[in-house]
Amino acid sequence: MKVFLSHSSKDKGFVEAVAELLRPGTFELDSQTFDAGLINSEAIINALKRSDLFCLFLSENSIRSSYVDFETLLGVELLARGEIGKFLAVCIDERAFADASANIKFFNAVRKGVGIESTARMIQGVLVAAAAARATESHPFMGRADELLELERQVTDHSKPTTRAIFISGNFGSGRRTLARKFYANQYPRVGQIFPTVDVESFAGLEELFRKVLLALRPAITATELKTRIQAFTVAPEQERLRQIGQILNSLLLANEATYLMDMGGILTDAGQLEPEIDAIISTLESKPHPAAIIIAPRMVPLKLRRKEKDLAYLALRSLKHDAGERLMSRLLLDKGLKVAPEELRDLVALADGHPFNFYRLMEELETQSVTALLANPSDFIEWKHRQSSEYLSRITLSKEERLILGLLRLVPELDFAALISALSLDPGATSDALLRLANLHVVEPVAERVKVSPALRIAVERDKRVSLPQTVRTSAMRTLSQSLSIRLEEGDAPVALIDTAVLATLEDGSELPEFTAAFILPSHYVWLAKRHYDERRYEECIRLSKEALKGASRLSSGGLVAASRYMCLAAARIGDVATFDDGLRRLKAKASGDWALSNVAFLQGFHSRFQGNLPKAEEFHREAYKLSPGNTSAAREIASICLARGNLEEAEKFAREAHGQATRNAYLLDTLIAVLVRRYGKSSAHIGELNGLFDVLETVGEEAGKSFFSTRKAEFEHLWGNNKLALKFIEKAVAKTPSIFEPRKLYAEILLKEGNKAKAFEVIQELERQVNSRDPGERRSNYRAYLEIHSHYLVEVGQFKEAKDLYDDTSVFTDAERKGAKKEIEVIQAYRSR
Repeated sequence: MKVFLSHSSKDKGFVEAVAELLRPGTFELDSQTFDAGLINSEAIINALKRSDLFCLFLSENSIRSSYVDFETLLGVELLARGEIGKFLAVCIDERAFADASANIKFFNAVRKGVGIESTARMIQGVLVAAAAARATESHPFMGRADELLELERQVTDHSKPTTRAIFISGNFGSGRRTLARKFYANQYPRVGQIFPTVDVESFAGLEELFRKVLLALRPAITATELKTRIQAFTVAPEQERLRQIGQILNSLLLANEATYLMDMGGILTDAGQLEPEIDAIISTLESKPHPAAIIIAPRMVPLKLRRKEKDLAYLALRSLKHDAGERLMSRLLLDKGLKVAPEELRDLVALADGHPFNFYRLMEELETQSVTALLANPSDFIEWKHRQSSEYLSRITLSKEERLILGLLRLVPELDFAALISALSLDPGATSDALLRLANLHVVEPVAERVKVSPALRIAVERDKRVSLPQTVRTSAMRTLSQSLSIRLEEGDAPVALIDTAVLATLEDGSELPEFTAAFILPSHYVWLAKRHYDERRYEECIRLSKEALKGASRLSSGGLVAASRYMCLAAARIGDVATFDDGLRRLKAKASGDWALSNVAFLQGFHSRFQGNLPKAEEFHREAYKLSPGNTSAAREIASICLARGNLEEAEKFAREAHGQATRNAYLLDTLIAVLVRRYGKSSAHIGELNGLFDVLETVGEEAGKSFFSTRKAEFEHLWGNNKLALKFIEKAVAKTPSIFEPRKLYAEILLKEGNKAKAFEVIQELERQVNSRDPGERRSNYRAYLEIHSHYLVEVGQFKEAKDLYDDTSVFTDAERKGAKKEIEVIQAYRSR
């Protein structure tokens, strides 16, 4: 990494002091070009040939030069090359910043240098992002002709309304943004190739959307100015707030620009429909001379849920076709100076799976090993392709600095270089190296001088126990962030985008809110923290935070209101707090409007019934939730699990396939589908191929991070259709890995009974009884039915038939039909044995 530091000799003292804080060999100083008046786009481009970042220092003394005319300075060529992100103007006093920021329309190009140390930290952060960006420079554009034509047909269809926005879906790294840029270059050549990004997080209401859009499109805004604008926005009527958000987005049209709206959980509902707030904002967008917004999402909106106005163009990005994949791979190999045999080329293309990002990752692999070696043992690369799973991350050896960085980033949305160093007391040089390595491994994503966890690895980082900060470190880091960021933001020394981080750190720390930070608190911040505490099984704290969020219910988005009520009810159900559950449900019912909110009401009632052990009632509620919101993955998953437990394998398969289709590598959904297929079809030749394929995936994602899905399900397969002794080996491994999980122990008892080891089976059943009758908030009595069934099975095996039948008399667990059916089966066995 290297930064080119251009400055006036008048500012030599300040710049050299900054350079002393940078690592030797990572900077080049130049004042001669500046003093000679020779700085122009050509000079910048030449400097960037030997560095990753061009940094221009400006002060009150030097600002009088023509360099503040940034459009002239940067020139058309620099913009056309898409290298504006490698240019940084650092203003070392207020006069320079005021003049420069007022004159520039380019995003993120002007920053304020408050002091020598803070300026050095800022440059180091931007340098990491610029160096990481080099890896994606000059990527050739191959194929996608059909996709470009599909979009073109939609936006040029004279029989439809003009297009207000474009919606592109696909996996992370599949080339969604690249295709958007290519489409705009073809259809709207006046539009620049620098697209600012607005991350739309879960629970985002209009206030948060206003803040996000404003910060992305006006990065030079000060925290004080932002505070004033937010206060005015808050008191405005809803239609006026929608108009203001639309106005900011529409301002891009005059500047010949467009923006990405990235769906980070806040654009689509679980059913796949646009969130009401997003839908309303789209209606405010102008459609000429070009669509100002490009929505980038991981999934496509179902046809029946698309906007009735027909003013969006939709594209689901598929894998590259094979011929385009071969051309792309051949070009990349040519650029690397590598020659391969035709069969090796085909194998490399096959490894990439038509996913553009995989092609470039293969090139990185070929920098450290030959093509022959890679193809002989591609296991590491194959695992990298599945990086959404925790196993990819677990196979990366993390340094102390990397573990600390990820540990902090799992607690807050994003941080800058200075915040990382101060919160964790890290060495700047080691931190810089760690961030660059994590960026190259695609674990973190640098944006300007800020950094966040890569979206594709968010869940993996949350689950990785190695990056869980010790409580003392966590407490200290949150307190430091709370105190330092508030001060830095007020003084203008921190990116304004870190306001959310400052607020969340303060709320997490529990300290008194500084007046400046308090002005930026949104109810959605409490929802965000409630979710984190729910995931960490801190249910009482989750309930407290959910209640805080609901105090500002009128300021929450529709999704945020549902989420706050949902987390409150889910946590209450897990700890058996019926009063709080009823309170949360009442609040949701009072505000519920529309099928999606009503679906959540039914889902929560089903969840509560399941935790009370009443599966028949739970199934009724979950089916109602699914009816109100077809395609609801959560409801489909619950119905599949309940039908499986109740022996309705046909319906279990239907809903298990529905849920699995939405997340094919989710261990829980895979486990449910495999369990259904094992019990329904066994070794049936019509299904064994599919079952083996599912087992292969489950082996990868179902044994990571201390889980035992694969071992448990293989044990069940062998128990029902194969070798019971082999099943015993699998299940003993599963129980050892997850001793507190009910399912492996229940299956263990079944296998022991089949082996004839009744004494050991009884010991296991006693442990199951302790689990279902405990106050443990994990599953509570959701497994009570399964416990009664295995206990009854044991009693039948030891000849206690009456006692076995009596266990089915609990009317809150079994229906009349289920009770009669179970007792009849026991009586048949009893009659057979009495012969």
